[in-house]
Amino acid sequence: MNKKLALKRSVVAVALTLGAAQVALAQQQAAQRDAAQPIQKVIVTGSNIKRAVDTETSSAVQVVGKAEIAAIGASTVKDVLDTLTSSATNTLSDKTGGVSFAGGASGISLRNLGKNSTLTLLNGRRVANYGLADGGQQTFVNIDAMPSEVIERIEILLDGASAVYGSDAVAGVINIITKRDFQGALAKAGARQSLLNSKLDKDKTASLTLGKGDFEADGYNVFGHFEAYQRDPYAARETINAVPGWWNKYVNPSYGVQSTYSYPGNYVDRYPTAYPANPALAGKTFSTPVAGCTNVIDGTCRYDQWAGYGRSPEAKRYNFFGSGRMKLGGNRVAFSEVTLGQTNTTYFNPPALMQFTGTPINWYNSKDGKLNSYTEPKLPVGHPSNPYSFPVALRYRYADDVSIFKKDAQAKQYRALVGLEGSDYGWDWTTAIGVMGSKVDNESRGRKHAVNYTAAIMSGEYKFGGVNSDDLLQRMFPTSTVGGESKQTFIDAKATRELMQLDGGPLSLAIGGDFRRDAFNAYVSENISSGQIEGLGAINVDGARNVSAAFAELNAPLTKQLELNAAVRLDKVGDTDLSLVPKVGMRYEVNKRFMLRGTIANGFRAPNVAETGKVDLAAFRNTNVDPKRCATANQLYTALKTGTTLDQADALHARDVGCSVSFASLTKGNAELEPEKSRSYNLGLVIEPLANLSLTFDYYHIERRNEISTRGTRQVLADEDRRPGSVQRLAVTADDMRLAARAKELTGTDVVFPVGPIAAISNRYENMNRTRVSGLDMEMNHRWNMGSAGKLVSNLKANYQLDYRSWDTVTDTFTENLAGNYEKYRYRVRASTAWTRGAWNVGGALTYLPGTRLYNDKYDTNYTAEGCARQGIDAEYCQIKRDVVTDMHVAYTGFKNTTLSMNLYNVFDRAPAPDVRADYEPSRGRSVRAAMQYQF
Repeated sequence: MNKKLALKRSVVAVALTLGAAQVALAQQQAAQRDAAQPIQKVIVTGSNIKRAVDTETSSAVQVVGKAEIAAIGASTVKDVLDTLTSSATNTLSDKTGGVSFAGGASGISLRNLGKNSTLTLLNGRRVANYGLADGGQQTFVNIDAMPSEVIERIEILLDGASAVYGSDAVAGVINIITKRDFQGALAKAGARQSLLNSKLDKDKTASLTLGKGDFEADGYNVFGHFEAYQRDPYAARETINAVPGWWNKYVNPSYGVQSTYSYPGNYVDRYPTAYPANPALAGKTFSTPVAGCTNVIDGTCRYDQWAGYGRSPEAKRYNFFGSGRMKLGGNRVAFSEVTLGQTNTTYFNPPALMQFTGTPINWYNSKDGKLNSYTEPKLPVGHPSNPYSFPVALRYRYADDVSIFKKDAQAKQYRALVGLEGSDYGWDWTTAIGVMGSKVDNESRGRKHAVNYTAAIMSGEYKFGGVNSDDLLQRMFPTSTVGGESKQTFIDAKATRELMQLDGGPLSLAIGGDFRRDAFNAYVSENISSGQIEGLGAINVDGARNVSAAFAELNAPLTKQLELNAAVRLDKVGDTDLSLVPKVGMRYEVNKRFMLRGTIANGFRAPNVAETGKVDLAAFRNTNVDPKRCATANQLYTALKTGTTLDQADALHARDVGCSVSFASLTKGNAELEPEKSRSYNLGLVIEPLANLSLTFDYYHIERRNEISTRGTRQVLADEDRRPGSVQRLAVTADDMRLAARAKELTGTDVVFPVGPIAAISNRYENMNRTRVSGLDMEMNHRWNMGSAGKLVSNLKANYQLDYRSWDTVTDTFTENLAGNYEKYRYRVRASTAWTRGAWNVGGALTYLPGTRLYNDKYDTNYTAEGCARQGIDAEYCQIKRDVVTDMHVAYTGFKNTTLSMNLYNVFDRAPAPDVRADYEPSRGRSVRAAMQYQF
């Protein structure tokens, strides 16, 4: 094998490892070693066969080393994975997942194919899925529960690998590889905060690693690593001064404006059409602050809800990783690993509202199998807080105890395994047995108990603006729980050997198998399942399955230039049919500077228990455009903006009831589901035109079929007339008529909704969709030894998405090419460089994202050029513009056993690209992180 072309583990890893240029010199020295010295062989991600540590395989593998992780200034595993150019930018994050079923967790998605099509491994073996499924369906690994400070490297396989690893390895594999052994003691600490506002983006990390035993000299090594992470919360009020004008103009004109839903509130209503007490007021609207209000602005009582609206949740995480290895004699080694993780994430919300609209809220009562409905009451005549002679609507905020309105997501994760490895009769073998699991409890308060709440209001037991007991508040706003648990026991075995010598090297074989018992259940508290809590979705999943597999792999270096490899795996997952998954690959070394490689692979994702088990998923579809009401809602918005302060507050509500609507949905499991299937093609080349310059180009094409899904919400709504009964609607509501009446008072024009609001849609999981994606992965590495001036290591990674097509269930064909549409960037580039001289290491990184269109697909007409014009959005903001972010780092090792480092993020204080569809206001700014490491 030509060492100049062998880039996998040394050159590529080094090029990716910022500030580690001295290793490149070590590589040059290694090339001069005695040729008779044995070459180290390891298992490379994507194969079961050991090969030389510096061998480039037929599959593209990117490597992020520990020095690059340090240069990134990563506080978490997610910080590292967010820098990958092949990962999606809109994957679930614990920072924004407060309304998700899987709140309190973060996932990773390669190729925009979803979290459940990206396999995440720890040291080559599976990790337990999070105890709750995102959206009630997508099971995934919570990367927040993975230790970050003990990572040796992360290998990213950019190729399908179901023939090696089984289910889920469709888009690729993330293999997090920890230290193999450690001696002594190592302490680290770091802190980060925003320079825009000292309360923003503030986190702290600390870790301690202790180890004993020289594995070669003493015959054993054992070490343990503990780390802690804390992120401070902050409220939206802290970002008000940094929010750009376009956000207030197009997204939320009321952002930062104190709410008329206040404490003790405002009477906002209309006098009866017949009002003998004062006929001149008959039919007129009014807004009157409740007596005792101390914060009256423009004639209305106000409350600063932004001070209680959590923009970033509080997070506390504790992770432990322990490893032990011991020689047993006779080429046998015993090993063990223990991983423990605990994550606590708290989402803070403003107090609940009393908000009469006349529009009922609908949600599913999963216990009784029916749709529940609730309408906020007016204060009846004679109520202690009603000074009028007719029922009156009160705009009120339950600010008695603001601390109760929050969600606590608490999760525990574990994995423990023991194993043996050795060599016998020419076979290198390894086997392990273990258990893993994740348990989650999401407890929240803030939603109303429909019966108890109404009773407390109508009876006068609740005292508006007065003192109310904790017991009463607990009855009105009870604690509710969404929980889940995933568990798995496993045993695996694998053996490899060289069969014979070919012209290019040994013909190698790997065989093995594994067995897993996989269980998953999700549940809600009784007050949710029986429909007592207004507007809350429910989930009930209970199921288990056996997963067994056998696999084989063959690697054949036919000549010095040509190497072929093939893998096949047979999986039996639960009651599904056997899945036979092959993969073939080749690498051809044209000359010392040029190599071709390619693979063809089948893949599959077995349906999980959350899809096939006893499943009742009652959820909400949030922030959807209602195609039958949005145009009217925009007209009402324009009309109401011309009115009083109260009308202007109602304008946003009027737009939302047609253009950002939420409604109930019910999804059932399907025991007849078949596995998702995929086929992928990869073709690449590796070029080393100079001894210190290497380039890789890899084309990929993946087509996934039999996708498990429900019909997309936008497509269901677009196809409403063609599929009667698919959408359940209410009649035009009293709130609709109130808004229309006020708009007519202001403009003299009738603007009325043609239909009522959506109440619910129903679905079940089916094998129904397809996705096709293709693109290019590119990487360039350059190393420059500048003599006494130091060493410079530079790297550029890029992903270019040529084609992305999902399935259109209306036309039953592929969609148009979605690459370049909203949240599907056409390409992504990250360039980095690091200069090392003596004790100093200085470097920087630049991340580039191009502009995109603002709409998702052809059904997303609200954000086409015409749709933007209807909403009054200027053409400048009817797109996502390019985004460029520059980061810098510096590290110093001049003090004995000590490393000091600092990272400056967003050096040029570049504002994020305007996005009028964003769920959260932009507040990036600059931030800084400082860290220290000491080796005892």
